Amino acid sequence: MRTERNRDGSWNVWMSREEYRELPRAADTFEHEIAVRLMGDCGLRVAEVLDVRPEHIDRMSDGRHYELEVVGGKDTTGEYDGGKHRETWLPVEFEAVINRYVQERGLADGEPLIDRSKRTVQYWVEEAAGDAAAATGDDDYRRLSTHDLRRCWANHLLVEENVSPRIVMALGGWSSYDAIEPYLAAPTEENIIESMGEIGL
Repeated sequence: MRTERNRDGSWNVWMSREEYRELPRAADTFEHEIAVRLMGDCGLRVAEVLDVRPEHIDRMSDGRHYELEVVGGKDTTGEYDGGKHRETWLPVEFEAVINRYVQERGLADGEPLIDRSKRTVQYWVEEAAGDAAAATGDDDYRRLSTHDLRRCWANHLLVEENVSPRIVMALGGWSSYDAIEPYLAAPTEENIIESMGEIGL
């Protein structure tokens, strides 16, 4: 795990996918797990988590994969009434988990998956991070914020999986390369070896 202290005393945290997976495992309830995974598996901001409803999940044109409509995304331009809309990737396995959650809760298509406040969801992440720190012995988990889950998602796609920045920008709702740059960490030695080895240098 890599951490970087900000001037205001807060921290930026970059996790590997294995480190991230400790958080859903540490979540106290099914509801907490869903909230954590909407940020860490789909790249949602904490405020966007509160808008997700079953009706926002659609099967993609190939009939096998899923997308999640984000209806109230952050809009820095002021061009959109009620927030910027986008579609983000919903992993097949996570779609099945959400479907089970919806069935267990008896949620209608128009009901929110997470009907809580933004601060409550932030607190859930803090709790899960504290439990993950206790379970692993890694106190860097205690520095985590909800935004670090989105950072982890973007960094995983861009650095670890080499997904095109344009695709990640579209999925995450970033409008420019400058906006996505803070979500990048320096490539690992393994990334460098693999990338340079592939071109024979």
